[in-house]
Amino acid sequence: MSRDTRRDISVVSHSSTLSEGLVRALRFAPTSEVETSTSEHDGEAHGMGTQPGLPATETPRETLLRTLSVRSVVSTSSSSAERMNKARARDLEETLNYRIIGMGSCGTVFEIPETRHALKKGKDVAAMWKDFLLTNQVYQAIADSRDLLQDAFPGRTIPKCPQCSDFMLPKSEYWEKNLTKFPDTHRELGAAFRFDRILPLPRQTREALIKLYFDDEEDIQEAARNDEDNKHCLVRIYLGENEQDEEFYNSLQNFPMYLNMIEEVGLDKTALAIEMAIALAIIHWQAQVDAMDSEFVLGSTAATLSNRRRPFLPGKGTKVLPRPQEIRTIDFTERSTHVWVLDFDKANSIELTESDVNEKLVPAFLGNDPYYPRPDIDGDLWEDFSKAYLEASMLVLQQRQEKDFTMTLPKLFLTRVAEMIKAHEGWDPEEHIMFGE
Repeated sequence: MSRDTRRDISVVSHSSTLSEGLVRALRFAPTSEVETSTSEHDGEAHGMGTQPGLPATETPRETLLRTLSVRSVVSTSSSSAERMNKARARDLEETLNYRIIGMGSCGTVFEIPETRHALKKGKDVAAMWKDFLLTNQVYQAIADSRDLLQDAFPGRTIPKCPQCSDFMLPKSEYWEKNLTKFPDTHRELGAAFRFDRILPLPRQTREALIKLYFDDEEDIQEAARNDEDNKHCLVRIYLGENEQDEEFYNSLQNFPMYLNMIEEVGLDKTALAIEMAIALAIIHWQAQVDAMDSEFVLGSTAATLSNRRRPFLPGKGTKVLPRPQEIRTIDFTERSTHVWVLDFDKANSIELTESDVNEKLVPAFLGNDPYYPRPDIDGDLWEDFSKAYLEASMLVLQQRQEKDFTMTLPKLFLTRVAEMIKAHEGWDPEEHIMFGE
């Protein structure tokens, strides 16, 4: 069966508007997600018929709409989540062997089992060090701007960035204790750092992606569901390109969700564009980083009472302390979906000048994978993105009390991008990309 045919089947009795679909999706109660070993993947045992992991009343498309919508919360009773809850404070040296969960341009990413951390390891010490420093620079910039922009964009979620720690050089004593925990093929000395792991999307989401976008042969679908690598599923948000060929996919790692796929599922593309714009504004004007080759993905985070990483405080000038209340720590059995930005090993620091707008920010935008909206692909979405980017940029620069000329740079950036796209026949971003300084 072709993907077109399956699309027609999945949307039977599903002709409601996007707003109605979102309302219906919000009515779903958090669904328990049971992750079992391969031998326990039995549809009848879970009451899910031929679609393990999917509630019996949902189509795969409805599951994706529910679980990929930003801020949606999914409950999971997986054994992995329980182990992570018990091991929150466990040290790096006390963990089990590391497993590969991703490959980057400058290093390989390993899961540190039963913790909320991952480890990136690579041979290029300089690139790893840049990634470590600029990722933390962006993380801090988001933390510094979060309250300001959350108030300015009520109802939106400020995207997240991992925090990095524990940078290890090739001569570090760390390797004496931990090198044997890596797979046999990855035991060469190098640089490494620990960072907050972006938790994978829940099993329900993975099942729905496989059902919709993989070959529908049952043995292929079953193999995909049982593939350990597919558990490490993040979705790349490609708002700047439609899918060229509707071919079947064979991996959930860094799964590309193009604009037409986002529209078909019914996800709120405007919300994604606005949140991406907010993140880019922070990266440009607070962190002062060009975001060359950085990624925007949908991933999970362990749910807490608040998204803000700040201590619980009674408030300034409070004369009477609030009554005792329950304060939850991180709970890995409750997962919420967020936009994350990551990978800064190819990025550069910038100065707030017209020269760096033209020579760094514009090439980085146009030379990246198609994450950002474009005026030639979806004019309305580009307008939504531009408006949010400009508003967020102005707020960040005002908070920094920048000079009047600097306040003109965000609009200049958007204008230059639009001009370059309009004149794209003579524009080759590859010739202008600056990967290093």
